[in-house]
Amino acid sequence: MSTSLQMVIVYTCLLMALINLVRRQWLVNMGALALQYGMVFLLLITFRNPSLGIIKLLVGLMVTLVLYLTLVSLGTLQPLQYIFRFSLGEIFRGLAGIFMIIAVTLFTPGLRTEVFPLTSLPVLTASLGLVILGLLQLGMITEPLYVIIGLLTFLSGFELLYGSMEFSTVLEALFAAVNLGLALVGAYIIVKDEEPETR
Repeated sequence: MSTSLQMVIVYTCLLMALINLVRRQWLVNMGALALQYGMVFLLLITFRNPSLGIIKLLVGLMVTLVLYLTLVSLGTLQPLQYIFRFSLGEIFRGLAGIFMIIAVTLFTPGLRTEVFPLTSLPVLTASLGLVILGLLQLGMITEPLYVIIGLLTFLSGFELLYGSMEFSTVLEALFAAVNLGLALVGAYIIVKDEEPETR
């Protein structure tokens, strides 16, 4: 896979993370999360066995499906809005996210030379971008679904970075278990949050 194609995948991945940071429309968020996992899979198979990448992809899609089915069961999914109106909060989060993506793009080449020489530039850009956007989401949004998506985004970036430097079957299994555990905990918190308070 050529470097230019990898960079297209990288920025598509970061765009999906940015959409989850900015928008608060759950159907859009679920689609963006699934596509984000797909882009991580495409980057992962550039340096790992495709069978391992498929396991990561399946775990990511299962995580998305668990969250999606939770939202469907609560009846909280709304139809897609094709005319977007952005609030001030969304504009602020969007600008902050774009600034961080630009900063990652500018500083990654030097960081790769000094700290991560074994990691390719596209993989390092994607992993650091996902980590930073995930942390940004955790710091800016308190709704349970978006906190879980922020954690999953952060974890995707960390897994990608760690996987590019070292391979451990035990840790890969642990990462898969943590992803599924986060999805289940997230589903529980979302359900509890939507339940009416008992007096």
